[in-house]
Amino acid sequence: MITLRSTSKGVSSFIEYLNACNHSFVISTTTNSTTIVYSDLYDKYKIVFSDGVYMSKKEMILQKKLKKEIIENTKNKEIKFSSNKKIHFFEFDNSIKYMVATTGDCVDIPNVMEMDITKAYYQMAYNLNYISKKFYNKCLELPKHIRLRLLGSIATKKVVEKWSDGQMQEMKVIEDLKMRDIWFEICYNVGKVMKECSNAIQDYFIFYWVDGIYFQRHPRFDAELDPTKQIIQKIFQKNNLKFSINQLEKISLQNYNDEIMLQCWKDGQIKSNFSVPHKKVKKYIFDTHKQSVYA
Repeated sequence: MITLRSTSKGVSSFIEYLNACNHSFVISTTTNSTTIVYSDLYDKYKIVFSDGVYMSKKEMILQKKLKKEIIENTKNKEIKFSSNKKIHFFEFDNSIKYMVATTGDCVDIPNVMEMDITKAYYQMAYNLNYISKKFYNKCLELPKHIRLRLLGSIATKKVVEKWSDGQMQEMKVIEDLKMRDIWFEICYNVGKVMKECSNAIQDYFIFYWVDGIYFQRHPRFDAELDPTKQIIQKIFQKNNLKFSINQLEKISLQNYNDEIMLQCWKDGQIKSNFSVPHKKVKKYIFDTHKQSVYA
């Protein structure tokens, strides 16, 4: 089979071309890519359309090993993620919108600390006995871009379409429901810890995003003795989670009409940006590069 690669912009025109040539073909679509397989008189072709980083064969093998590892460790467990559980990927304190609305276009929050769970989803997968210590340590050695998508790959949903005579003849969805429930359990338990932290520190809470929580340090205490930091530290330790701590100069809040932008400053530079919409969030799109929430 000959494998070719292209960007996602070429999917529609290539499907039109195959139909015009009266080819039969199969389209497989996931969140990150679209793959088309077809044959002509000479050979069989696989065209991969994606705007992301292409996966190597080594990474594909690693994904299969991960699923095998989880299957082995959960073979005697019934795992069913309840629809009553709400996954808390993020939360912003209500005062953020009020502060910007009453103060003007920009306001600074000084003496901010950031505490992050180290490789949160992998730690939680290990704590829940989905992966072994050996496999956990192996994953930690992976390049970050591979590690970020490896664990999430267990929840991949694939839509497969079979085309012939210019028409779609069959469509089916391929997914492993148990694997998806396991992924949701991992996300839920990380969010549960973050939610516990935000509730515990009350007025000092600013926001959390996935595995990082931001809060204002008490002016009477240094970073080491800060009581809010100690509360979060105890919650992380109680849940057997390693973490890192960052002292930030400030968080700047800027009002951009349809959204509020949060800028985290450290050493005189913007360390990260987060976007909070004015409107109630109806859905979220988690983008590790842009770190945005869309309404």
